[in-house]
Amino acid sequence: MSHSVIVIIGVLYLLVILAIGILSTKHQKDMDTFYVGGRRFGPWLIALGISSTTMSGFGFIGLPGLVYENGYPMFMISIFATGGIFVSFLILAKPMRRITQKFNSLTIPDLLEIRYNSKAVRGITALAILGGAVGYQMTQYIALGSMIEVVLGVDYKWAVSIGVVILTIYVISGGMISAVWTDFIQMIVMVGGALIIFIGGLVMMGGMSELNTQIADIDPEMLNPYHSTGEITIFTFISYFILYMIGHQGQPHVVTKFYMIRKMSMLKWACIIGAATYAISSLLLFSGLYARVMVENGSMEAPASPDLVAPMFISNFFNPVVAGILFSAVMAAIMSTSEAFLLIASSSIVRDIYQQIIKKGEKLSQKKELVLSRWITLAIIVFTFLMSFNPPALVGWLGNASWGIFAASLVPVLSIGIFWKRATRTAAIWSSTLGLIFSIGLYIASVKGWYTPKLDTGVTALIISTVTFIGISLMTKPQSSIFFDKKSDRFESKKEKTMEI
Repeated sequence: MSHSVIVIIGVLYLLVILAIGILSTKHQKDMDTFYVGGRRFGPWLIALGISSTTMSGFGFIGLPGLVYENGYPMFMISIFATGGIFVSFLILAKPMRRITQKFNSLTIPDLLEIRYNSKAVRGITALAILGGAVGYQMTQYIALGSMIEVVLGVDYKWAVSIGVVILTIYVISGGMISAVWTDFIQMIVMVGGALIIFIGGLVMMGGMSELNTQIADIDPEMLNPYHSTGEITIFTFISYFILYMIGHQGQPHVVTKFYMIRKMSMLKWACIIGAATYAISSLLLFSGLYARVMVENGSMEAPASPDLVAPMFISNFFNPVVAGILFSAVMAAIMSTSEAFLLIASSSIVRDIYQQIIKKGEKLSQKKELVLSRWITLAIIVFTFLMSFNPPALVGWLGNASWGIFAASLVPVLSIGIFWKRATRTAAIWSSTLGLIFSIGLYIASVKGWYTPKLDTGVTALIISTVTFIGISLMTKPQSSIFFDKKSDRFESKKEKTMEI
């Protein structure tokens, strides 16, 4: 009976989300509404969209598994990512919102082509976004399959298949309008679910002091911010700071939401709301510590994979109604990020590579663009679905690698380039290219055991791409850019004030 209750609650939740996706279809008139929702959303919708896509299946499934294995050092990821939300808002939010209104850009490569007057920069950054999105999307499918595997008790491959069918209907139907609205609902579910798990687990443990005492009995190193021996060292701590605090600015599924807010004056509230809700939802990571204690004292069976930690803890220690809600929270994290990644991946192919590079800016009808976008989105779903049958790594590490690809390829050319007039086209091309090559190449070398740098592979690639960007910019001739046209900025500022009134 308890199993049936969990399934029923989960199915009801999914039906609500699917209904939103299908109802949003009638609002999908063009690329602007499909990819940026018509730029008409308020601070709560944008804030919860940013926090929910930052969390993702990586946060709700992958991170508890890493906490289960390593302890408190893995909390650094969520702590630094919370700070990263503030940093991204502080540096990028207003410029990106102003620029998208000024030049009608829909994607990050749109913005970067205008900044550097270069199709090559557009193409390279579009490929980087596509590569990182494919890797990150696989983490969502693995997380989805792991959860459904525990809830329904079916084989992993069947679990992934069931989840992807539901996700396909949801994503193809609604585009960014359904994504933002369901992110809003899903983040509320995630925050509630995280609080229930944190408080409920703490009561089971007998309080925070007792939890830490039991963790210390298992391994005192798990209480430290990094370990004195093994893989989780001081270099890991430094890597997480750089990757999640600074690298947050290169996450396209997050920062493209700056395009969508209705008025720039709303951004300050969106920043506070987004960081706060993400921080609260990160309390779910304690499930990894609770599960480790339960396994060590024999109250819970050891998971076959760390990715199963959160689903197994929920199913073992919460009543069916609460468990059903909590599983809905996990599903919420996965689905919200899945849609965001699928949309940025398809926009990279349709708008940035096909329309702007292959077709050389040739105008397509709005209907043809929309249909093509949906077909490309479906193709990406199928490809990543097949890849997730034999995933190359745990959800946590794969998500970390994809985050690194985005950071190394985009942070220098975006965060430095939109402010620094001295930055040049040649520097942007080399920086993004090397960032993409080194982030993927070093990750593969590390997984294969050929070479593992002291710092995280993505951070090492980010340092290389940043030094390249600054160095080549200083060595090459400065170039003018309409990007910094102040007269146009003043006109746009007046136009926005008129719109706000």
